[in-house]
This record gives sequence, structure tokens and C-alpha cells, in this order.
Amino acid sequence: MKRFLFTATALFCLMIILTGCSLFENVPLPTLDTNMIQTYAAGTVSARQTFSALETVVAILTAQPGVLLTSQATAQPVVITDAPLLETSTPIPTATTVILPSSTATPLIPSATPTQSIPCEWAHFSADVTIPDGTSIAPEAAFTKTWRLLNKGTCTWTTNYSLVFASGDAMGGAAEVALPKDVAPGQSVDLSINLVAPKNTGSYTGYYQIRDPNGVKFGTGTDGKTMFYVKITVANQSLGDLHLSTQLCSAVWKTPAGATACPSNSYDFSKGSVMVVAKPKLEGGYTDDESAIVMVPSDGAGGEISGRFPGLVIKSGDHFTALTGLMDGYTKGNVMFMLNYSADGAADQNLKTWSKTYDSKFVRIDIDLSSLAGKNVQFVLKVLNNDGSSTDDVAFWLSPQIVRP
Repeated sequence: MKRFLFTATALFCLMIILTGCSLFENVPLPTLDTNMIQTYAAGTVSARQTFSALETVVAILTAQPGVLLTSQATAQPVVITDAPLLETSTPIPTATTVILPSSTATPLIPSATPTQSIPCEWAHFSADVTIPDGTSIAPEAAFTKTWRLLNKGTCTWTTNYSLVFASGDAMGGAAEVALPKDVAPGQSVDLSINLVAPKNTGSYTGYYQIRDPNGVKFGTGTDGKTMFYVKITVANQSLGDLHLSTQLCSAVWKTPAGATACPSNSYDFSKGSVMVVAKPKLEGGYTDDESAIVMVPSDGAGGEISGRFPGLVIKSGDHFTALTGLMDGYTKGNVMFMLNYSADGAADQNLKTWSKTYDSKFVRIDIDLSSLAGKNVQFVLKVLNNDGSSTDDVAFWLSPQIVRP
């Protein structure tokens, strides 16, 4: 009996299992069309690519140097649309529009190096034509300082422009001197001023600029304001050569009006002048191969010119020699020559005095200096007009020198 029951139960269970399987045989499974599967896959890829592109744009806009995102940016919509999907009971999200600001890239433009504009008024120092820096000059000696300047600006310097003293040691010079000519941009000009060395020894410097008609001062340097200058050393000097004509401007030259610049550019029958003439043509038409000191006294009563030379220690047997007279062609000349000296700083003494008119003859002098041996002697050459007028008074000292045995 038990055996029968077990067999019956097993058969019943088998029936139930077979019946359950048959229930699912008639339930249809959804089938997917091949085209639909491809469309769905393409939509998925497209969506993924769109999001990748957005990520790339945002990364570029964020990381690119020199590009700014501004509040005035124009909104450009980027639409991401889902690809068509199979019908399903799950709600399909609608298309989402994402607005990203697009911006105009503002490149960082390198700033250009500013170009320096050329000033209207600007000078360039070219050279010291006379009296280089540190030139040694005797006390109270007159001299002429000349600078050569280039017009480096864009405006022409006219004769209404002036060389003006700015600061430092004036040394008896004029406060201003008009320019000698118009100077266009790119041209050069020599500017000169007459000065007198101070009485006391030492170093002296005077500073100058150019002033335009409106009173604006300018000069040299990168700023166009730098002053140019004259710098001298005033020192007691000794005669460096026994031939006085080679030492002309080491002497202190004077007229009653004051110091006279050395050398003069031409004969001056009003204020007086002095210069060295090589191979001079002497009265009567004779030309000598030695150099001569040529002196013209100032005009008017008491008109004269004199030159005091640096000291020289005299030795026994020394002689002072020279040939004197008037230059050829100056037939109305009438002068007085004087040879003076100062020994060891004492008052001037006269060695010889003589007069000369134009007569085609010369006066030769030869003076023994042995009585002054051992003394430091300054020789003074002087010429005076004899009749109150300097007309034709062009006097010469041919080869004045100390002859030493």
C-alpha cells in the first residue's frame, strides 16, 4: 500500500511540472526589427558624441589662455535630441535644450615698444673746437671757448636763438651771445664766447645752454636739457719756449677796455688785436721766413695793447732779441714800442722804449739780461698808438726770443 501511494504522488508532481511548462509556450516574446536596432544604436552614439563635443568646448573655453568669457556673450543654443527608441512603458525624456554662452575671444596683443619722438629743440655736442677740458690758463688771461654743436631736433635754430650762461663760473663772459647763423636740423654750428681766467689759481667751470625766442632753454643729452660747459685750470705758468711767438696765448693780453681774446681773427682797429703771422710781409715789401707777433693797439687817446708772458728764470748771458716795425702797406702807421718786465713779482720796469713810423726800415733790439740772472722774470710786450688813432697801426715783433749762450 505504501508503495502505491509513493508512486501516485510522484506521478502527480510530474503532471504539475509538465502543465506549468505548457503555460509559457503561448506567451509571445517581442521581436526587434533589424533597422530599428540600428537606428537605436545610432541615436545612442550621436547623443554620446554631442555630450563629448560639449565637454570639449567647455574645456577649451575654460583652459585657453587670453580668452575671456564676457557677460555680453551671445547665447547660442545647442540642442541634444534623443534618437527614436522602441515603444515602451517607461516614459521617454523629451529633448533638452542646453544654452551655453559663446564668447568672442579677446587675444592678448603684446604692447608695442613706444617710439621716442624727436624733440623740436635738441642739441648734440660734437667737439671742443678750442680749450679742451682742463686746459691750463694763466691768471687773468683772456681766451675764447668754442663748442661745435649739431642740431639734432626738428626745428631750425635761427639767429634769434642765443648761447646763454646757465650756471657755474661766468669768468667775465657775456650773459648771452646770438647765434651767428641759422642752423637747420642735421647741420652743425660753432658757438664761441670770450672769457677771462680768474685771478686766483684753481679749477673753474661754466655751464651753458641754448635759448629759443620764447625763452625756453635746451641743451644736449638724451633729454635735450643737459648743459655743455667750459672747464679750465688757472695756474701760474713758466715760459715753455724761449721763442715768444710760440707762446702767444700763454700770455695775458689786455687793452684799456680789458682782457683781449687770443688769438684774434683779424686786425681790429677799434678794440685792438693780437695774432701770430707766419712768413710776414714787412714794410718795404720784404717777406721773412720767421713768425711775427702782430699787434694793433686800441683806438683813441691812450690806446694800447700789451701781453704779459709767463715767468722765466734768467741765466747770466741771456739776451732778449727781436726785429720790430710795421707791416707792409700800412703807410700811415705811427706807434710806440715798449719792452717791460717784472722780476720776482715786483712792479713793472722798462727795458727799452722806441717809436716807429712807416719808413721801410726796421728797428733791431738786443738787450743783455745778465743783470737779472737768477730772477723769475715776466716779459711784457706793449704797443701804443702815438697820435690818438690806431689807423694803420699794425706793428710787428719778428722772432722775439730769449737767446741763451
